[in-house]
Amino acid sequence: PPPVFAESDLAHHHRLKGVDQQTQTPGDPMRLPDPDAPEAATHDSPPERYDVLAVRAAYYAMVAMVDDMVGQLLERLDTSGQRQDTLILFMSDHGEMLGDHGLLYKGCRFYEGLVHVPMILSQPGRVQQGVKATGLAELVDIPATLCDAAGLTVPAQNQGRSLWPVLTGQAPTDEIKPYVLCEYHDALAFPGSTGSRGSMYFDGRHKLVVYHDLETGELFDLAADPGELHDLWTDEGSAGLRAELVLKHFSAMMRVTGAGPERVANF
Repeated sequence: PPPVFAESDLAHHHRLKGVDQQTQTPGDPMRLPDPDAPEAATHDSPPERYDVLAVRAAYYAMVAMVDDMVGQLLERLDTSGQRQDTLILFMSDHGEMLGDHGLLYKGCRFYEGLVHVPMILSQPGRVQQGVKATGLAELVDIPATLCDAAGLTVPAQNQGRSLWPVLTGQAPTDEIKPYVLCEYHDALAFPGSTGSRGSMYFDGRHKLVVYHDLETGELFDLAADPGELHDLWTDEGSAGLRAELVLKHFSAMMRVTGAGPERVANF
């Protein structure tokens, strides 16, 4: 399928100039490259013009290769009789822009293609099979989930919530957490990077992003705008909503701020 893109994306990224993204010159992803002027590309610097459908096909091929390798691991667990005793977790750390919004690779952006990653868990006889959970979850939920599954005590400094009750049918799959957080904290070092800091608060409908070094951000209503093409950050009619979400975002970040060693007595 073609990437999610609108001409307005180009002006939008110009407003965010200075925020780290490996694509430093966004462009129309459907504009084919000039065959007589090939673009040089490296791991750190994507080309400005490219055949986006070929790029996406290559990425899908890599996904298929991973699927094949996982399939071989599962087959080995089946044939060795270890499948019933093995909790399998398949996940990704981040996504890839693949031309969406005129961008390739990754960086300090919080579009769905980057932050909405797969997480699949399986253990026949313990984990529900064929169930798709629609509630919000985070990668920080994994440690508590694994501890729960293994009958271990969850560490006091844990920031996530165990998904084990959801996986085993003891809790609903559509209401897991009221919101999720995502952070980018100078995570990439590439030519032109500035050490950007950004964070995201998403409640299942509204996504608020703050770029802390530029003192600006983004606000998307994914119910009305699933492609994240209409930024409401500067929309006068959304000023109240923005203020409310900024406060919720700030409060949510404070809740996961390290409080130091566990207190064992009054002081």
